[in-house]
Amino acid sequence: MKPVKTIDYLIREKDLTAEELERHRELIEECRAREAQLKEYSRATRASMQRMTEELDKLSRTAEELWQEAQRLSRQVHGIYLHVAPAPARKVYH
Repeated sequence: MKPVKTIDYLIREKDLTAEELERHRELIEECRAREAQLKEYSRATRASMQRMTEELDKLSRTAEELWQEAQRLSRQVHGIYLHVAPAPARKVYH
């Protein structure tokens, strides 16, 4: 990703005269205000993404724990079924 060129960078790059700077003063001020907004939005977006990543990690761990517990319960239920199944349902090998 290319680095963002700020209004100050562009002013230095174009080597604007004092007259040109004055002529475009309002536009330059507006650009600086928008740059500040963009920086704040970017900061907030990064913070939100970080929080979302942390929450997704928690969700993933919880899902794994639930799966493990479901597997454990399934084994227990299967074991209980084998102990209480009626005799005709059991396979008998002679």
